[in-house]
Amino acid sequence: MQTIFSKIHGYEIGYTNKEEFNILKDEIFNKEIYNIDIDLGLYAKKNYSPVIFDLGAHIGLSILYFKIKYPNSKIIAFEPNPNIFPILEENIECNGLENIELHNIALGNRDEVRVFYIDNSGNDSFSTGSFSKDAWNGTQISIPINVTCEKLSKYITSNIDILKVDIEGTETEVLKELVESDKLKYIQNILIEYHPTNNGNPKNLLKLLNENGFETKTRADEYGTTLINILAKNISKESA
Repeated sequence: MQTIFSKIHGYEIGYTNKEEFNILKDEIFNKEIYNIDIDLGLYAKKNYSPVIFDLGAHIGLSILYFKIKYPNSKIIAFEPNPNIFPILEENIECNGLENIELHNIALGNRDEVRVFYIDNSGNDSFSTGSFSKDAWNGTQISIPINVTCEKLSKYITSNIDILKVDIEGTETEVLKELVESDKLKYIQNILIEYHPTNNGNPKNLLKLLNENGFETKTRADEYGTTLINILAKNISKESA
């Protein structure tokens, strides 16, 4: 596996697949799919440090985007693929990005060792790692590996300003676990890249969010795939 390097806003970023990198760069930095304004007035503090959870951090482009937008933010990031995790670590360390906590684990509805499928096409396209064989769309050649899987709820102890979710088909499972553990109320904004499986749609996921105090908006992916971007804002008076 060869690491290639390119610069984004003066930061040098390592990656493994040029086409994948260019698509992600365009989505995150040009189309700004993770752009959201945080209501810092909720906390009545000057110099408040936003708390951001990044689920499916890949090589760290989303982390870089959030750090540019919110320089004093605290980011807790999760990336299960052991092949890409060292590149993620290097991208964070070599660019001097601070107040970032990285976890090389998957997320699900229980703590266990679980089979995870990663790209085996020879293209090192690792952004589509999934619990579903051959990726969420069923077209990518993949191989199984074992990864540590944990509940997200154990990491949530206080308010989270942004929860970014790009976990290739496990979105509903993770959010259901947050409902069951009574931790969803701590999250103010959720940004989801929803991956339909078996020609599914996000109806059940949207229902889960709406029933738990979130106002939701959806936007179709501009690359002609079946991906859907979901923005959910906590409007419940009972939010933590």
